[in-house]
Amino acid sequence: MKTIQKLLVGGVMASALFCHSAANALTLRYNQWFPSQHWSQKDGLYDFFKEIEKVTDGRVKVRPSAKPLAPPTKNYQAVVSGIADIAWGPHGYTPGAFPLTEMVEFPFVTKDAGISSKAYWRTYKKFFEPTGMQENVVTLGMHVTSGGNIHMREDAIVSPGDFSGKKLRVPTSVLGEAIKTMGAVPISGSLNELREFLSRGIIDGTMLSDELLFGFKVDKYVKQVTQVPGGIFANSAFIIINKDKWESISEADRKAIMEIAGENLSVKMGSLWHKNDLEAQEMLSKRLGDDYRVASPELTEAIDKAFEPGRKAWFEAAAEAGIDGEAAWNYYKAQVKELSGQ
Repeated sequence: MKTIQKLLVGGVMASALFCHSAANALTLRYNQWFPSQHWSQKDGLYDFFKEIEKVTDGRVKVRPSAKPLAPPTKNYQAVVSGIADIAWGPHGYTPGAFPLTEMVEFPFVTKDAGISSKAYWRTYKKFFEPTGMQENVVTLGMHVTSGGNIHMREDAIVSPGDFSGKKLRVPTSVLGEAIKTMGAVPISGSLNELREFLSRGIIDGTMLSDELLFGFKVDKYVKQVTQVPGGIFANSAFIIINKDKWESISEADRKAIMEIAGENLSVKMGSLWHKNDLEAQEMLSKRLGDDYRVASPELTEAIDKAFEPGRKAWFEAAAEAGIDGEAAWNYYKAQVKELSGQ
C-alpha cells in the first residue's frame, strides 16, 4: 500500500511540475507574412522553431501568426517595437536602412546559396556586427537567397539593348539603379504583388531566383528566362528576435538556441534555397527549351558595368560605417571560394 501511495504522490508531483512548466513556457510570436506552405517556412523556419522547443525542453515555443502582424516592409521594425517577437525577411524591402547588406546583392557571386550564406554569416560577425548593425534586435541568422535570373513575359533579354524601355520588377534598390543605367524601368513591389503585376501586364518581367516563380505560382506567366551565372543579384535576409523577449529567456536556454542558430541556421536556410532553386531550374529549362538561355559574355559584361556605381556607393557607405569595405568584400569572396573547395 505504501508503495502505491508513493507512486501516486510521485505521479501527482510530476504532473504538477509538468503543468507548471507548460504554464510558464514562453511563446514567441512569429510574423507570418510569407506563404506558410512555402518550403522556406515549413522545411526551414518551422523546423527551426521545433528545434527551439526541443533544446529548451518546451520552455520556449514559437507560434506563427494567423495573419501578418506587419507587412514585409515593416518586418524589422515590428520586432524592434515588440509587435512581433521573431521575424524573417529581406533587408532589401527597406531601401537604405541596411546599406552594408547590399554587398551580397552584387552580381555573379552566389552560385550556391548555402555556401554563400556561411560566408555571409562569418562576414557579418567579423565586419558588420561590430559597427552596431542590428544592435536593437538579437540576430539569429543572416543568409542569402539563390542568385536571381531575368524572367520575362514575352520578350527575351539577350543583349544589353533589350533592357531598353522594359518595366521590370526589382526586389532591391541596388538592382533597380543598375538596370536603370541600361534603359530599363525598375518597378518596386513585394513578392505578394508579383502575381498581379505579371498577370495584368503591369510589368514586362521580373528578376528573382527561379524557385520563387513556383513558390508564388507565377511560372505560367513567364515565357523567357535568361540565366545569369552567379545571379544578377542575391537577396540578403535576416532572422531576428526582440531584445526584451530574448533577455526574458534563461541564459542556459539562450545558449542552447544559439547553438542551433547563427551559422547553422544561416546555412540551413541558404542550402534549402539552393536545393529548391536547382529543382526549379530543371523544371523551367525542360518546359522552355531554348527559351531558357544562359547570359552571353556581352550581356554579363554590360551587367557588371551597370553595377559599378552601386559598388562605389557601397564602399563609401562602408567607410562611413567605419569598416574597410575592400577588406570585407575580399573576405566574403575568399570565404565563398574556400568553402566551395576552389
